[in-house]
Formats: sequence, C-alpha cells, structure tokens
Amino acid sequence: MVAKKITLLFLILMCLLLAQNTTFGAISEASEMEKQEYKQDRQRIRALRKSFTPGPTNDLKEYEKFADGIQSKWSRRNREYYARLILEVSGPITSGYFKGNRRYQLARKYALLAVVEPNEISLETELNLIGHAITLMIGRNAPKGEKWAQLRKKDVEIRLHAWKRLVDAIDPNWDPNEVRLSPNAVGALMGLPSGMAPEGIKDPKLRAEYEAALQKNRQKIERHTKQYRLHDWLKRFPKRAENYIIRAYSKPPFNLKELKQYLEKYIADDKTRARILDSVKKNMQKQTQKTPKDTGVQ
Repeated sequence: MVAKKITLLFLILMCLLLAQNTTFGAISEASEMEKQEYKQDRQRIRALRKSFTPGPTNDLKEYEKFADGIQSKWSRRNREYYARLILEVSGPITSGYFKGNRRYQLARKYALLAVVEPNEISLETELNLIGHAITLMIGRNAPKGEKWAQLRKKDVEIRLHAWKRLVDAIDPNWDPNEVRLSPNAVGALMGLPSGMAPEGIKDPKLRAEYEAALQKNRQKIERHTKQYRLHDWLKRFPKRAENYIIRAYSKPPFNLKELKQYLEKYIADDKTRARILDSVKKNMQKQTQKTPKDTGVQ
C-alpha cells in the first residue's frame, strides 16, 4: 500500500513538472545566452507587474513603452520565446490595472503580432495568446461597418486556426487510464534494486534494456501529460471560440458567405459548422426580420 502511494505521488509530481515544460510543440533551438535573456526579460515583466498599484490607476502609456521595448527586442528572434514574453506582457493590460477601452486594443495588437506565424510557436502559447485578441462588440466606442468587418475577420480566423490545430493534435486512441510507472517501478519490474541508476549496472546488455525501458516510460508519461492537457483545452477552447464567432458574425455587416468559407477551411465537423451557421442565421433574422433566403445563403 505504501509503495503504491509513493508511486502515485511520484506520477503526480512528474505530471506537474512535465506540465510546466509541455507546450504542445517544440521550441526552436536557442543559444544559452538567448535562454538567459528570455528568463531575465520574463522576470522584468513579472517584477513590473508586482510593482503596480491596485486598481486601474497605472499609466498605460508608460507600460506601452515598456511593452514596445520587449516586442521590438524579440520580434525577430526565437518565435516561442517572443510569443511567451508577449503573453506575459499582455496579461497586466487586461487584468484591471489600467482604465479605458484602449487597453483591449493594445492587448489585441500585441497578441496578433505574436501569432503572425502561429505554426512556429507552441499550440498552448497560441491558445493562451488568443484570449487577449478580442474586439469590443458593444458600447459607444465599439467599431462599426467596414472597420468592424476587417477586425472580425482576423479575430475569427486566428480562433479557427487554433481550434483546428487543437483538434488535429488530439489522439483519438488516448487512454486517460493508461498505467504509467515511476522509475523505481520500472527497475523493480526488471528485478533491479529500487531507484538504481543505469550507470550502476555492469552488464551492458541489461543496462541498455533498462535505459530503453526508462526512456519508453518517460515518453509514455510525456504523451499522457500532453494529451491530458490537450483534452482539458478541448473542453474549454472550442466553446469559447464558437461563442465569439457567433457573436461576431451576428453583428452587422452580415457576411454568411465569408463565415461559411472560414468554417469549411478550418472546421471538419459538419455538425459544428451547421450549428454555428444556424445560430448566426437566427440572430440575423431577429435583427432584420428577413428569411434565411434573404441572407444570401443557399
């Protein structure tokens, strides 16, 4: 019983540690100097955030200068580090430290800059950044007409891209109850002393088998952690994205043809596409009192 508890605690710890490093996509090679710079700049951003006074009383213009410095420094360097730093920068902007609607425009600007080449950054970073790329749809200062139509296109496309990428990354054969072992258990199954390091095995054949078993178990844990987190995102992100898309295309100027093209490009599931289109059509009808035929959709 004690051994089982120890193994379970180890696996939980391993999953937590892997969760900090698993980002659903490899980070491009970075030099040690670049890694160090990234860590330093991340700490600078976090330190500045801690220095803010409570409430929307901080100077947005001053913070924008700081954020622009981070953006300018990293925009042509490691794409993943750049995107992660922009994510760090964007957090305070929409977290109640500044007043005025311009903060949302600023957060959107930085997020879009970081997802210009979304396939060059990890999926999880992309998913997190999109949460900052929003356009206000109601209120006196909400964009209208063609300006809104252009903003909407970008907001929707980045969500659909991340949605497709998330669905494509899901392993349909993943078993959430798959058994993973601690390194100690791997050795025990091979008749080796608990916690033994591979270097302590003199027999080269047995050492190689042990190292291979450890590697296979590590990969299993990594795959499991990745899929666990992907499925967690799958519970949340598509619903949020769908709601945003429906609201966006339910606001004039209406453009069901454009929406259909985007959905056909990014969403493979027929039911999902139909559900979104039907919701938008109903919302349009409520506003215009026209039939589906008048919307231009066949």
